[in-house]
Amino acid sequence: MPRLSIHLLLGLCCLSTTQPLFAQLSIDHTENTLFLPLDHPIGTHYMHFEDLNRHSHRTQPNASRQLGVRFFYPTNLTASNQRLPLISNQFSRSHRLIYDTDADMTYIAPLSAMTWNIAADSEMQLSHNALPLIIFSHGYYLNPELFTIMAAHIASRGYLVASINHSFGSDYYQPPNSKAIKTIDLPSDDLGIDLPMWSADQHFVLAKIQHMNRDPQSPLFNAFNGQVGILGHSYGGAAAFYTAAKTPEVTAIVNMDGTVFGWQDITITQPFMYVQADEEYFGEIFLNVHNKGYLALFESLNHVSFSDIVVLKDWLENGLKDTPQFNAILDVARLNAAFFEHHFNNTEAAFVPAIKSKTPFSVTLSDCNARHNDSATPLRCLTHRIKHWKQQLF
Repeated sequence: MPRLSIHLLLGLCCLSTTQPLFAQLSIDHTENTLFLPLDHPIGTHYMHFEDLNRHSHRTQPNASRQLGVRFFYPTNLTASNQRLPLISNQFSRSHRLIYDTDADMTYIAPLSAMTWNIAADSEMQLSHNALPLIIFSHGYYLNPELFTIMAAHIASRGYLVASINHSFGSDYYQPPNSKAIKTIDLPSDDLGIDLPMWSADQHFVLAKIQHMNRDPQSPLFNAFNGQVGILGHSYGGAAAFYTAAKTPEVTAIVNMDGTVFGWQDITITQPFMYVQADEEYFGEIFLNVHNKGYLALFESLNHVSFSDIVVLKDWLENGLKDTPQFNAILDVARLNAAFFEHHFNNTEAAFVPAIKSKTPFSVTLSDCNARHNDSATPLRCLTHRIKHWKQQLF
C-alpha cells in the first residue's frame, strides 16, 4: 500500500460510558447505537455492479469486472430502520493486512453488537430531491465500511455518496452468487499498474449512476442533480486524480494522501485539494494542476488515520473511550464537504473553510493556486517547483 504508516497516535482519556464519549459522538446502550454528529439523518444501501466491457484483473483476464458500491444518502430515519453495524465482517482481515498482526479482540463481543445511527434497510429511501454526487474510493487493503464516518458526514450535508469497493484492491468483496474476492498485493516494480483500472471503476460507477438517474424503475431515478465531485484515499485518491484528468463532468477533486504514480503525464483543470498527512510531502502534484489548488496539511496524522480503522482498533483494544482521532476524521470530512460545496456553487473566491481543528491534529490550509505569482505562493507550495527547476537545469 503506497505510503502506508503503521504508527498510531493514542491520546485516550477515560469517560463513563453513560455519558457522551466525546463532544461530537454519543452512545445509547439501550439501543446499542453510536450516534455520529450528522447534519441530517442518513441511510446506506449496497449495490453490486458488473462491467461486461472490461476484464476483471491482470490475474483473471477472461472475467468481467465486478465491484460493489455502498451508497450513503439523506433519509428519514425511523425506529423500524435496521442500522449499519459498527464493525464489518472484514475488519479483522483488514487489520491484519495493515498492521501485520491480529487485532486484540478483547472487546469484540460488545462492539460487534453496536451499530451506527445509519439506516441500512434493503431499499433506498432518499428524503431529498436531486443531490450532487460524490464518488468515493478507499485505499488498498481497505473497503467502504472503513470510511463510514467520512462518507456519512458528507452525505448528511446533502450529498449522494457512492463509495466504491474496488475488487482485488479492497480488503474483501463478495459478488452475488460468487466466491469472495480478496486483496492481492501491488507488484513492487510498478505500484501504479492498477490506477487505470481503479479510475475506470470510478468512471463506470459515474456512468451507471447517470443511467439509473434516467430510469424510472431505478431507486436512483431523479436522485442526481448532475454535479460530480470525486474523493479518494491513498490509491483511491491517486485514481481520483487520474479520473478527473479524463472526465470533464467532474467539478472538483480531493486526494487524501495518495501518491499519484505517473503524475508527469496527467493534467487536471478542475479545482483540486490535496489533504495530506504530515509525514512526507508529495508537492510535485501541483505542477499539473491547472486551476485552483489547495494543500491541507493535518499535523500528527499518519496515512491510515483518514480511515475508521484507527478508531475501531483503539476501541477493540481499550473499550469505548475518548479518542481524538475520531474528531480528526470528522474534521477532514468537514473540510472535504466544504470544499465540494464551495466549488459546486461556482464561486470564484478563494476557498476559506470555517474549520477550526484542534491539536494534536491541527490543519494548515495553503493556497497553491497555479495562477498566483510565485512571490505570493506559500513556501510549501513552492518546494515542488524548485525541485522541478533543478531537474530541468541539471
